[in-house]
Amino acid sequence: MYSMKKASEILGIPVVTIRAWENRYQVISPSRSGGGHRLLSEEDLSRLRFLKKQIEQNGLKISEAVKLLQQSESVPPPEKAATGRTTDGLVNKLYMDLIHFNATQADNTIDMAFALYDFEETFQRIIVPVLYRVGAEWEAGKISVVQEHFASETIMRRLSALFRVFPVNPSMPVVVAFCPEGERHHLGLLLFSLYLRKRGADVMYLGPDTPLKDLDSIIERQNVSFIAVSVTDRRYMDKLMAWIEAAARNHPRLQFLLGGAAFDGEEWRSVNANVRYLSPEEWKDWHNAKE
Repeated sequence: MYSMKKASEILGIPVVTIRAWENRYQVISPSRSGGGHRLLSEEDLSRLRFLKKQIEQNGLKISEAVKLLQQSESVPPPEKAATGRTTDGLVNKLYMDLIHFNATQADNTIDMAFALYDFEETFQRIIVPVLYRVGAEWEAGKISVVQEHFASETIMRRLSALFRVFPVNPSMPVVVAFCPEGERHHLGLLLFSLYLRKRGADVMYLGPDTPLKDLDSIIERQNVSFIAVSVTDRRYMDKLMAWIEAAARNHPRLQFLLGGAAFDGEEWRSVNANVRYLSPEEWKDWHNAKE
């Protein structure tokens, strides 16, 4: 529990503002200490943090931000429900927003998710399940290809915008991230790139269907230390592995981080010491080992 003063320091919101929002909009429900002082819970801080974000980053008025918060009231807050139930509510809400082409409401739901959870948890518990559900429903013929495209592109747009949010640490290495020519499934690559960017790495995100012939000049000119590649379709592997072997010879200190379903088989494993295969479960261990 937090005193009003402590909550103000944590959130960067003046005490007078918190009290005004409480009195006018009832957005928080403080308890009382033995001495009669207001005490705010983690839930109260999450709600205030959400309102502040909507006002400062999205340019909403306080009344508009409160309305947006109230629209999410059907989703139980973390202290009142198990995390699984909480995220399930957001997953269902975001899915319905997307398949009904409601971009504004989908953005609001994603904003709420980021207000309640950190980036990795939002992605793993909310974004990924929504995308899996969209894909499964499309394959089953329950939603149209247009609905699937709208959902995927809306989420990609929101994730791509995060690159401007996370600052770059000049002392961190430069990473080039791409999918090779022909490969268009880049969601996993985007997540890994954001994972690195959040930790200060200077990530040059080239995205899907990247021509390999243009990369050598970029590596030299930008002083690249790491190459991150994601592939799901094995048809593109032979050409990629040949390029990696050549790039490793030309740039002996360059390190390669490879991921995606296409690397599941042992036949694609390189003996080069500078090549590492990473599953999402291994990202943290690899990053910690580099620090």
